[in-house]
Amino acid sequence: MTAHPLDPLDEAIAARRAQDPLVGAKIGAEEVSRRLLQAMATDKGVHVESLLAVCGSLAGHAWQACLRARARAAGQTEPVGLHVVGTQNGAAYLVGEGLAHGLFHDRYSTWGLAAAAAQQAGCMALPDPMALWRHGMDSLGQEAFGVPQVPSRHQPSPESLQSLPTLWPALLPMVLRFCPDPEEWPILFGLLTQKVITMGREVIDPCLGLRIVMDTAIANAMVILPESQESAAGT
Repeated sequence: MTAHPLDPLDEAIAARRAQDPLVGAKIGAEEVSRRLLQAMATDKGVHVESLLAVCGSLAGHAWQACLRARARAAGQTEPVGLHVVGTQNGAAYLVGEGLAHGLFHDRYSTWGLAAAAAQQAGCMALPDPMALWRHGMDSLGQEAFGVPQVPSRHQPSPESLQSLPTLWPALLPMVLRFCPDPEEWPILFGLLTQKVITMGREVIDPCLGLRIVMDTAIANAMVILPESQESAAGT
């Protein structure tokens, strides 16, 4: 069988991986950023708070998908340490130490990457990461779940939050092109949150930008990805 030639961009990424293992995540973050900016642009520009919420949500989805792909590679049906919990309103969520570790303690945690960008952009008082996680857990199944704890004038648009279920499957094929290894998916979206926090620092206090990113990342790490998306993530 004759191998198909690589696209020039794919060739460039492959050639640079030996020197920079994260080159795919870096280029992928730039491409996702470009597409989101195009998709969310209006005649008034891009609503930065909504963009922050979308990027945070995708980072949360990426951690769940990464952990599920990691479990499948190890021959497990579900990630060890994660379990489904139901709430009084009939919803179900995925919770566990693995998500908390990825979001806050991994070498390339969403918190670590986003907080570094917020500090560099001028945030002088980072929120307590444990309080962020606790709020996400305490609000499961409630109206406040996934709604960033920021002033009303800085809330993301309802339309941007409603679009979240369709974004991960829409972007995943492109993410796989740049990051075929699922371990890199959360890094790509962590780098994306860095970019947007930095970009939006003139519009919104970077401390508030960080809060939007983390509140939406925590919530959407727990929102169970549909089976079809999990299957795609395992390819």
